Amino acid sequence: MTFARRLTAVAAALGFAAWLAAPHVSARQAAPGAPANITHILNGINLAVNWTHATGTFTHYLIDVGSTPGVPFLQFSTTSLPADPSKMPEALASITNPSAPVGTFYVAIHGVNGTVVGPASPEIAITITGGCVAPGAPTNLTAIVRGTSGWFAWNPGSGGRPTSYILQASTTSGANYNAGLLGQAAFAAPTFNVALPAGTYYLRAAATNACGASGFSNEISVTAGVNTPATTPNPPSGRIPEFDFRASITQFQQQAISQGLLAGSVSCPSRSGFPDSNIEARKVNLNGYINYLVDSLRTIDRRFGYNAKPTRAFIPAIVAGDEVAYHYGLDAFEQSPNVYLYDLLGGHCTFANETASFRAFYDEFGKWTSASRF
Repeated sequence: MTFARRLTAVAAALGFAAWLAAPHVSARQAAPGAPANITHILNGINLAVNWTHATGTFTHYLIDVGSTPGVPFLQFSTTSLPADPSKMPEALASITNPSAPVGTFYVAIHGVNGTVVGPASPEIAITITGGCVAPGAPTNLTAIVRGTSGWFAWNPGSGGRPTSYILQASTTSGANYNAGLLGQAAFAAPTFNVALPAGTYYLRAAATNACGASGFSNEISVTAGVNTPATTPNPPSGRIPEFDFRASITQFQQQAISQGLLAGSVSCPSRSGFPDSNIEARKVNLNGYINYLVDSLRTIDRRFGYNAKPTRAFIPAIVAGDEVAYHYGLDAFEQSPNVYLYDLLGGHCTFANETASFRAFYDEFGKWTSASRF
């Protein structure tokens, strides 16, 4: 097989058809920074790759793939994804392929701004065997403690897709861990909420699947009755994991409803003079329903804020909308694409069918989704 045919065959096997010519550099465009924190999840030949998006202005990504370190034989673009980078750039920071070819591949990622290609991320090796692979150790184990209520979450490590997790706790750092100390030994999602008995605890997490168990995550300590900082601290690298806030969101939604804040005239303010005033005004106007939810959720973590996904070219970010954002990135809050989104208003401002809803838009594998992962 000729080299050109081999490239075409590998591209088809990887599931990507977008070949790019050498970029033409424009002086008006600045190169974005290098993407970072690349991780991958494998389930047989089903592959998902996730990363933290480049700093600066960017429009899409280029993925380098090689069978030798530092020597890519294939480059493809994320521009074929059904996402507009001007609306939610973070939606582009992941690729998936349900039928990846068997072998070891070296992958690096570039941020691109129009036609200007930024520097490559650190290269990672991904070995696809087609069989079962044990999961990698969870990363960024993080806790939020408010009185005796605890929220815990972590990110999956690179490796096989976990089917369950274990959160171990101890009253002594580095020793005497007990998977059942906090009342639950194993669970499916990388998040865990619990009422904390009085005391100080040291925790670590591990992932398991049919092929075995991972190593342990970083250890953290929490003290029941003492609140963590109002804003959850940044992790050493990567993103803050997504916590399970469903119960709190539902509680605050019911409180808002009892105060009449879900009424169309409150949750969907009009915008006179525009043909979409009854439908889309909520995207540019503050409203009492979302304000109440944001203010209430900020009592848990100040990282909660308004939707940072601009859906209008002339607006840098939505000030309210019908979604609430949880800002997980290292950059400034608001107007940031580094967010998990929660859709908390249903009915699309019909002034008759508004409903309190819950829908998450970002899952723990960095895969863009229109449904809750829970």
